[in-house]
Amino acid sequence: MKIAYCLNSIRYLGGIQRVTIVKANALAEVPGNEVYILVTDNKNGILVHPLSPKVHLIDLDVNYYLDDWKSKWNILKGIFIKRHKHKKKLAQALHKINPDIIISAGQSEKNMIPTITGNWIKIRELHFTRNYRQLHARSTFEQIVACIGDFYDYHYKIKGYDHIVVLTQEDKKDNWDDQPHVSVIPNPISFTSNHILAELEEKKAITIGRLSYPKNYKSLINVWKIVTDKHSDWLLEIWGAGEEYKTLNQRIISLGLQNNIFLKGYTNDVSLKLAESSLFILSSIFEGFGLVIIEAMSCGVPVVSYACPCGPQDIIADGHDGFLVPVNDEKVLADRICRLIEDKELRKEMGKAARLKAEQYDIKNIIPMWMELFNQLINEKRK
Repeated sequence: MKIAYCLNSIRYLGGIQRVTIVKANALAEVPGNEVYILVTDNKNGILVHPLSPKVHLIDLDVNYYLDDWKSKWNILKGIFIKRHKHKKKLAQALHKINPDIIISAGQSEKNMIPTITGNWIKIRELHFTRNYRQLHARSTFEQIVACIGDFYDYHYKIKGYDHIVVLTQEDKKDNWDDQPHVSVIPNPISFTSNHILAELEEKKAITIGRLSYPKNYKSLINVWKIVTDKHSDWLLEIWGAGEEYKTLNQRIISLGLQNNIFLKGYTNDVSLKLAESSLFILSSIFEGFGLVIIEAMSCGVPVVSYACPCGPQDIIADGHDGFLVPVNDEKVLADRICRLIEDKELRKEMGKAARLKAEQYDIKNIIPMWMELFNQLINEKRK
């Protein structure tokens, strides 16, 4: 079986890139599989996860990221010139490979693949909840743009796919419940099985993610002010980079939390940072899945999370392996954090339960789900 993953890059930060490599590596180990990853950008940036030599990497040499967003001209160049180049090269590569299965990771290729003809099965992976554009919109204009984008994507282009894969039962139930061609397959943990487990003794909580509006770190900083009023010796580390660094840093200073909250920047060793912590906090207003939740759990770290769409409610059993809190209820979030700070036994008990929960997301349990779907779709096509 020939399987082709299509996305922009595997050399830039992000969960999509990491889990794509993890899945491609594992699928390449299945006897009879031949796995390809087709990317547009492969010249700069770090490789987000080791790539198996059994996986064929094809660089289409489009280079969106080379001068993206430097000027209005470069934006137009990316939209009109580079996308035309991308579609042409992608079509040529796919016809040469002639795969049985094409999987779009939902980046620049997502609207091209439906119009590329060939005798293959097309699958679209949705790494964000269906209404993410509207959840991200912060003004009336952005809401209008989001509605147009949703209509173009979900009522027009997505019809060119044979099957859709979403990451959570919540997303399927809320947004795709009447669609028979939609399956739920969660993301796998990207760590190896021998990573370090947290001892949960450090007076430190962490969160990991891009410093951006959806991660809602302003709310988390407010929460940590409440926490430090009770537990001034506990620290919060925020790992990630992004456009909100300056705003968040100013908020930390204005609340006098310079000795309690630290913006640590990017890390490529997530498992080590998790193992050095005692709590993980997710403050997002929405997620596609929340890969970092299961990564924290796999290190035996209990998670306190806003119950945002979509992901946390699929993963966390409230009060058993973590806590779920209504979005932006800062007092309750602070209360759950303080409860775990004050009760070491509860912290360790939840950490153990979290570790067991994370085993469900081991790659060895996820790949059979993908292979079953591939075989089902191929058999249906033959009939």
